[in-house]
Amino acid sequence: MVNTTYICCSFLHLSQIAEHIRVNICYELTKHICTHICLRHSKFIHMKSSLLFLSLLLLSSIFISAQSTAMPVDIDMDTDSDIHITEPVSDKTSRRISGKVVDENGMPIIGASVSIVQDSLNATVTDIDGRFKLLVDIDGEKPTIRISYIGYETVEIPVLNGTTEYAVSMPPVQSQLDEVVVIGYGTQRKVNLTGSVASISKTSLADRPLTNATNALAGLASGLTVTNSGGNTPGYEAQTIRVRGIGTLNDAAPLVVVDGMTGIAISDINPQDIENISILKDAASSAIYGSRAANGVILITTRRGVEAAPRLTYSGNVSFEKVAKRLNLVTDYADFMEIQNAGLIANGQAPRFSQGKIDEWRNDAGRNPTIYPNTDWQDHIYRNPSVVQNHNLSVTGGGRRVRYNVSVGYVDNPGMIYYTDYKRYQLNSNIDINIKPWLSVGANVFGYIDSNNPSSENAAAGGDVIFGSGAFNTVPGMTLYDPETGLYGGIQNPEEENVSNFNPYRRQWFYKTDFPTKTRRTVAKLHATLRPIKGLTIEGSFTYNYWTRRVEQHLTDRNLYRFTFDGPVLIREGKVRTYIRRYNYANNFRSSDLTATYNFKFSQLSGTVLAGMSQEYDKNEYESFLRYDLIDDSLTSIDAATTNGPIGGNYTEWSMRSYFGRVNLSWDDRYLLEANLRADGSSKFAPGHRWGYFPSVSAAWRISEEQFMSPSRQWLDQLKVRASYGSLGNNATTSYYMYQSLFATAGYILNGNIAGGFAQTILSNPALTWEKTYMTNFGLDFALFNSRLNGSIDIYNKDTKGILISLPAPLEHGTSVVPNQNAGEVRNRGFELDIHWNDRIGNVAYTVGFNMGFVKNKVLKFQGDIPSIDGVYKTQEGKPIRQLYVLKVDRIVRDEADMAYVQSLVDNNPNYFATYQRPELGDFLYADTNGDGSLDSNDRIEMGDGPLPTFTYGGNIGLSWKNFDFSMLFQGIGDYKVYYNNQAFRFVTVMGQSLNKDITDNAWTPENPYNSIYPILRNNANGKNNIASNAFVHNAAYFRCKNIQLGYTIPAEITKKFSVQNLKVYTSIDNLFTITDFPGLDPEVGATVGYPTVRQYSVGLNVTF
Repeated sequence: MVNTTYICCSFLHLSQIAEHIRVNICYELTKHICTHICLRHSKFIHMKSSLLFLSLLLLSSIFISAQSTAMPVDIDMDTDSDIHITEPVSDKTSRRISGKVVDENGMPIIGASVSIVQDSLNATVTDIDGRFKLLVDIDGEKPTIRISYIGYETVEIPVLNGTTEYAVSMPPVQSQLDEVVVIGYGTQRKVNLTGSVASISKTSLADRPLTNATNALAGLASGLTVTNSGGNTPGYEAQTIRVRGIGTLNDAAPLVVVDGMTGIAISDINPQDIENISILKDAASSAIYGSRAANGVILITTRRGVEAAPRLTYSGNVSFEKVAKRLNLVTDYADFMEIQNAGLIANGQAPRFSQGKIDEWRNDAGRNPTIYPNTDWQDHIYRNPSVVQNHNLSVTGGGRRVRYNVSVGYVDNPGMIYYTDYKRYQLNSNIDINIKPWLSVGANVFGYIDSNNPSSENAAAGGDVIFGSGAFNTVPGMTLYDPETGLYGGIQNPEEENVSNFNPYRRQWFYKTDFPTKTRRTVAKLHATLRPIKGLTIEGSFTYNYWTRRVEQHLTDRNLYRFTFDGPVLIREGKVRTYIRRYNYANNFRSSDLTATYNFKFSQLSGTVLAGMSQEYDKNEYESFLRYDLIDDSLTSIDAATTNGPIGGNYTEWSMRSYFGRVNLSWDDRYLLEANLRADGSSKFAPGHRWGYFPSVSAAWRISEEQFMSPSRQWLDQLKVRASYGSLGNNATTSYYMYQSLFATAGYILNGNIAGGFAQTILSNPALTWEKTYMTNFGLDFALFNSRLNGSIDIYNKDTKGILISLPAPLEHGTSVVPNQNAGEVRNRGFELDIHWNDRIGNVAYTVGFNMGFVKNKVLKFQGDIPSIDGVYKTQEGKPIRQLYVLKVDRIVRDEADMAYVQSLVDNNPNYFATYQRPELGDFLYADTNGDGSLDSNDRIEMGDGPLPTFTYGGNIGLSWKNFDFSMLFQGIGDYKVYYNNQAFRFVTVMGQSLNKDITDNAWTPENPYNSIYPILRNNANGKNNIASNAFVHNAAYFRCKNIQLGYTIPAEITKKFSVQNLKVYTSIDNLFTITDFPGLDPEVGATVGYPTVRQYSVGLNVTF
């Protein structure tokens, strides 16, 4: 035996054993490693020496627990044979203590950290029963036990003479004043915030069957608008996120930062990995991100390791999805033919369908549904139900030196529509290592692989689509598929077959499913933290983010048949030109950051100074090729297609360098001041205009801390007023080096022949620079009644200047497109409220929350008095962005009295209907709104407040009683005008297309002239009643139960028998109901008719070992 040392081995890393051997014995185990470890009666550890010391360190994630005895140990080391760790003989006086840790309800807390304040190495964690054991030295300073656990107040209790058993009750953290909020390049106590920041914790996302994190944000914070744009299959969901409205005519999306990394979408993140989401809404909180913060910043922090025993957690759910709302279509083909005949007659045409065929269908449809179908195409393309699986497995833990959290996730979504299936495999790993008290390093590794059925995308070469507008080319007289023959059908009525034979069901087979679309993202971040002196922290990081997508489409087609009693008859051969097409996309993003933070305190003045710099580089690449005419459908090689198609490709790149700083000052925790400055230089602008400077300043006064507020402190916990002002930037343009002149390929005639060449299509504007947003914010934060009631109120003004737009120019300009200029200006003004109440009645704990946001948008500077009109939308100075601009319906011409009124208009002005057709019985009569005695485009009226709702709100209710918990999340918007005119809602009949029964049942007819809601249906898609008017403008306001959930946690006395720390089962429903007057499929989606909104019924399980 060469030496002896003492180590408390109640919970010990192998790396700690090795470190003690190296430091205390001055012996490097360069020739040894444990190849065998055994724990003998928790007193003796035998390690066979044979390999290198480095390998011992690699085993540092393995823990040796001797907490059942918690005795000090001797390390006996024989250089020629074995290492022995045994219980020593000591002259010190020790006492064995034990105890149980419970929560406020008496339930054991598993995994709580228990340590001795005077000796941090003497530590353990509570077991499955909440119990702990320690051996403490009672010589010298009196020891103190410290017990801590996330979400609970830290408890310290002295070790008393003669007391060996301790019962500890840990109170939960009640006050939100001590909540720590993630901000740009750091964290800050919520009570010390001077800017407008909303925080969403992981509890708001817990146990929801989420496969896309963006879907979770709706209704959780004021000023945040999340809408589902619709029309996209799983993996291609298109959500629009806006913070405090739209402040630009260009890209208005907020900046998303995940664990300090940009270039990652919210939908890329596994919702189960999210620890916290912070939304930076005003200039004071966002200015540290400078040029990309004009539209707000969303900071996402993922879960990290903690000092605790390893915990393995599985969370999974299975969801059953159904279409939330289906279209009410005319599915009786006999009725369909009669309505189409009426539409033709109303339009002055002869009816197409004979009465004999109508009667034949009405009599025989029930007996022969294949030959006489009454098809609702929704029955054939929607699953009922679609079963979605979501599984996640994570392990977290660590010690003083190493903390880790590693998770993997799997999503299997077959799609609500057949052949739109989607799968995702995901990994997230966070590791933090404390090398020295002054040095720590870490690594974040994140990635996923997506797999989509190729039919998730629409065929681009003449094919049908299986959802959206293409599906409306299906009439009820079509047999989509005959399972007996395996053949695809067309329209079964010979009187209609030459009109349309689109079959959306056959579209599901267009692309070979052997070639799924693959999307991959790999993100790696290395970071290090240096603390050279007290108060100073230096952090550096490097991030590499690589994304690829490969799309390969093998397009084939199917013949269509009419099914007769004598067998199928070919009515159309596959008409889509077969091809093989490939797309390859790639994005390469790199960034590096370096920051230095210094915290100081002098008397009553405390503060933080931050300085930093960052460098970013981004490159996008794209290439595609196409070959037509497959020799045989079974061949998959590109050479199997005989005709060359177009080949394309391009790449873009940009870089940015930034310098930034922030100063936070606090005087006596009452008067708070913050100043930010960021300078960004972007390659997107010309030299001399690349740099933008974005300062901000904010201040707050904690009135509740003043002496004169002392009488109110029994009920007033917090009262703080805030004010901020600053500027932010936006360079989120889609163009590549917009300041340069652009050229395009063009043909020239030389000597009678066309020669290839280039032509300048856009002139340069080297003076282009940043769009800048100037924001003023005033806020009030409050907490009352022991923080049971807390909330915040904000009002703001947001002016965006120098918006990039293309102004009108004379023809003498010489190019087809005028170069962009920093010429636009938009203002947003708004109000926000967040309020929450938390309390307990007996064994019932409950919480109620509500948030709302109101914002008004106005264009201050655009094109002078010249409006920009894009279809039914108009943008003009003094008005909201993209305001609706349509005709106004005066009335339906119902009878001869109305016809006489129409005649009087013509008598007064023979050219009254020079622009629009004169109405007949049953038609709309549009109003002469400007009163000039004629009807033309100048009679259009402005409606609505732009493309986003002005009023949004959300709320939540939570209850818990014993082991049960219940929660409900609701969300909605106020008055919001949407233009809804598409194949699902229009006042015409078109041969070969579906009909909306809600319209056909309520349209004007000679038999129903006065009780009708809609005009007469004419067979003319561009006819009198389908003109853009307020008849198609609907209020899309709604109230939606976003999620409702009931959970039950199995009692610990049951789960401990199976070595399970925690086991919870729950059931959940998403989109349970929606209250709205909007006639479309979903008011959130608006006029889009695409992939349906689903109602989701889920059962789930969370288990921790």
